[in-house]
Amino acid sequence: MIALWIILGILLLLFLICLVRVQVFLLYTDDVRLTLKVLFYQKVLLPTEKKPKKKPEKKEPPKEQKPEEKKKKEEKEKKPSYLSKLKEKKGVTGLISLFTELAKIAGSALKGLFSHIVFKRLNVGIAFNGGDAASTAVKYGQICSAFYPAVNVITSATVCKDYNVTLEPIFDDERETEVFADIHAYIRVGFVLIEGVKAGVKLLIARIKL
Repeated sequence: MIALWIILGILLLLFLICLVRVQVFLLYTDDVRLTLKVLFYQKVLLPTEKKPKKKPEKKEPPKEQKPEEKKKKEEKEKKPSYLSKLKEKKGVTGLISLFTELAKIAGSALKGLFSHIVFKRLNVGIAFNGGDAASTAVKYGQICSAFYPAVNVITSATVCKDYNVTLEPIFDDERETEVFADIHAYIRVGFVLIEGVKAGVKLLIARIKL
């Protein structure tokens, strides 16, 4: 009975861990501020803190190795890698098959992860100044043709609860191009683990086949 309660407790703990959100906050005005938050832990990734330079440590002269140790080290360095073995066994086509399968697995995993990313807030604004009025109008059209389709790809591949994306031309020579971004996105740990397990199983199957 005690063992059953322990198992149920472990399963409940794993379930709660899977519900934890990995959150990312991005704020850009004059500078980029990128923050990662998991539960009560919060880490500012950008801007990075400048660490004080450490004084160079005095290196001791390398010790002379015994002939036996030197031989073992050389044998260890000469040991062929998995890719080298695969190339010898299957040739170049084997390597190409492996990289193709890896690309498919990575693409599938990324697609699965993106579908579970939630944008709680996606506010991006760009006020573009291309110089004179004619150049600004032409460049504005070019940027729109690339910018909005890219946004549509992101919003269709993820879950966007609230987003506001604007792009406007500036016909004032005194104003410079302005960019603003305020983004809050998250993904649950459970989905990351599921996609990781899926990718691991596929990779194992691919390796067995090769």
